[in-house]
Amino acid sequence: MKDLKPIIKSLIREKTGPLLLLLQIAVTYTVLVNAVFMLLQKHEEIHVSSGLAESELFWFQMSLHGEPEEMKASLFRDLEAIKSLDTVKNAVTLNSIPFSEWGVGHEIRLDRNAEGFITKAAFYTGSHDAAETLGLKLIAGQGFELSDERRLFDFGLDTPSGIVISKALAEQLYPLDWQQVLGKTVYLNEDAQVVKGIVEHLIGPWSYWENSNYNVLFSTATVSSEVFLMIRIQGESAKQSMQDVMRIVMQEPNRTVDHLEMLTESRANAYRSQVAAYSTLKAVVIGLALITMLGVFGQARFAILKRRKQIGTRRALGASRIAIVRYYLLENAVINLIGIALGMVLAIVANNLLISHFNLLPVPSIYLFYGSVIIFGAGTLAVVQPAIRAASISPSEATRSV
Repeated sequence: MKDLKPIIKSLIREKTGPLLLLLQIAVTYTVLVNAVFMLLQKHEEIHVSSGLAESELFWFQMSLHGEPEEMKASLFRDLEAIKSLDTVKNAVTLNSIPFSEWGVGHEIRLDRNAEGFITKAAFYTGSHDAAETLGLKLIAGQGFELSDERRLFDFGLDTPSGIVISKALAEQLYPLDWQQVLGKTVYLNEDAQVVKGIVEHLIGPWSYWENSNYNVLFSTATVSSEVFLMIRIQGESAKQSMQDVMRIVMQEPNRTVDHLEMLTESRANAYRSQVAAYSTLKAVVIGLALITMLGVFGQARFAILKRRKQIGTRRALGASRIAIVRYYLLENAVINLIGIALGMVLAIVANNLLISHFNLLPVPSIYLFYGSVIIFGAGTLAVVQPAIRAASISPSEATRSV
């Protein structure tokens, strides 16, 4: 540590070069910590578990014609025919499709007379076996039976029928013990429903919604002029299953079919903009790391070229190569540590601004630590080669006039 005092005096004397590098490190640290945190958040958002057997599911929208009873008969006749196919494991009707960005939500309360609401949730209505068809995992309570299924032309919440909810919604309603919600009455808007079961995951129709994991499932098949069907394939060929299903549904005169696609395609379309943002953030993080290393590398080389005679004099006076390397590594460490300390303050300020303006989550303190390690490590690696080169300068070469 005997070199520390001369290093500090040298940095104060030089000022401009070290100050520019220090500011570069501070700004890089600020952006890097916040960018990495947002990058990981975006990664979790894109790869969030849907709870669905996505690779085995495809869906489409089809039209029904005639009087209400004729439409209902046509719908369930087609469902039975589809279920009988060798390439189909099961088929259900739903009022909305995950990732489709179309659906209906309700305010959720535990007290009908409460002025406000606890949260909002989307809801799915469908056949009694919708949960099994979708691949949802029931982790508490019970699912629906055939006797629970209602077949309506106009969906309503005024008749209690029992509901299955996602675990995320249960945790929001009862944070201390989410299983307490089983058997409890919850109010969707002002209509009472009893919670029968809880599934581990269930994604909502809107990928961009902050409450996308808060969802409710009803055992109600709603019949209208346009209905959604969700098909779970049997076997390996989704294409063959689609062809078989289309052959059945298109036997109906004047029928139209829209949005025939695998659920994996729906997910990819829903998260396209998020994936683009994720890729951009990743490029920014990598670019910042490279710029920091290049900046430190350039600053170290400049310092060496500027002090060739000084290095030669020290070598002539008996300074070893290890001492020269240690000197430059220590000098770099001092600049890095000051830059990181300043960057830490700026990172916290920047994160508070992002929280207040964009409702982002606060950066956990562990990210500040990891950011410090990464910046310090990158700076140290960048200065190793110039430091070793400085140590290899001979006294005669360094003192030779240039």
